[in-house]
Amino acid sequence: MKRRAQLGGPAALALMSAIAAACTVIAGDPVIGWPELQVVEHHVPHHEMRERCSRYVGFGMMPEACAEFDFVAQRCDVWFSADFPPAAYVVEHEWQHCRGYEHAGEHELREILARYLASLQPEADSSASQGSSSHVSAR
Repeated sequence: MKRRAQLGGPAALALMSAIAAACTVIAGDPVIGWPELQVVEHHVPHHEMRERCSRYVGFGMMPEACAEFDFVAQRCDVWFSADFPPAAYVVEHEWQHCRGYEHAGEHELREILARYLASLQPEADSSASQGSSSHVSAR
């Protein structure tokens, strides 16, 4: 019984904090060749942010925000909930994605950029990405 009380208290809080932090760690260097994008923040009703961002997270995950890249327009749109304003670290996290920084151990942004650059080649398949993509932060 005493052990159960310990797991439900500070130990559980520390574990959940570590898990949450693991989802949001940004790697040290930006993707090589990442273009400079104008960052435009959108603070919309929570349901609108969830509708836009939930397609980018796995089953059971709740989006906190997301960044959508449009290389053609040289723009990065970041979507936040106006009903539940993001913590400063979430805002900074999304801005880092707009600057080409990835989650540690992931290569999603590198792949997004590579697909876009391939679409610019004359022999590129017409089904290649037309320059828009996205990334999401979730809990």
